[in-house]
Amino acid sequence: MHELKVLTVCGAGVGTSTLLRMNISDAFKSFDLPFSVKVENTSLSRAKGTRCDLVVTFDSFADDARKFCPHVITIKNLMDKQELREKVEGYLTEAGLI
Repeated sequence: MHELKVLTVCGAGVGTSTLLRMNISDAFKSFDLPFSVKVENTSLSRAKGTRCDLVVTFDSFADDARKFCPHVITIKNLMDKQELREKVEGYLTEAGLI
């Protein structure tokens, strides 16, 4: 794998997804990965037309996200860096990337 493309998704694609993007980027950086990770924030409607490897979002958007991306992480608290790191680690392990 050369690059992992991750989308952080919220309703409008502005405030919440931007904060989530910054914190998820930090979570990925905490792992010594042999590939790059590109994290972008967007709205649910724009995400539907975007190719990605992983979507990080909230429960309220998860079902819609699974319609266009097979890998979806749902989070409860976008400011809880431990939760984000644990969920990223779970995804990386499940996907066989670490």
